[in-house]
Amino acid sequence: MVTLPDTTFTSSMPLSEVLVVMTKAEMLSICKKLDLYVSPNVKKSETARRLAEEMLDQPLAILCTLCKNELQLAKDFVDAGPNAYLTRKMRKTFYKLQKYGLVLTYEDWEKHEWRMLMPDGVRESLSFSLPTVLQIVEKAGKMPSYKELRTLAFLNGLEE
Repeated sequence: MVTLPDTTFTSSMPLSEVLVVMTKAEMLSICKKLDLYVSPNVKKSETARRLAEEMLDQPLAILCTLCKNELQLAKDFVDAGPNAYLTRKMRKTFYKLQKYGLVLTYEDWEKHEWRMLMPDGVRESLSFSLPTVLQIVEKAGKMPSYKELRTLAFLNGLEE
């Protein structure tokens, strides 16, 4: 999770700048969880840049890992627009959006709240696929895995 010292930050920062504050091991772990590939043989800054590029280019890889509550949180960010901080009660476990570095978090210990900010690039990337994913979850009750969606897309491409 990437924490902010205060709430004066804006959502215009690139995702790669957010990811570069993580360790290289954390970034490679995110790659593995999202089934994305970034070479481990490059420098940390290049790893952050490539991971950000992969994440923004393949939003379904992210959305397929989120539960229904986190999909709704992502929708709230998309609906809120730029520079919007969303407030949620602190939890013992972090949201996956926080673990993946897709939201920046200010921890208000007095109120036991998180104030979260999503970078513009992430919000724009997720906004295209999010309505479809929410529909699938509402109808099916669960989200198919990213691998299943890629296989279906491949098979549909062969049938045409």
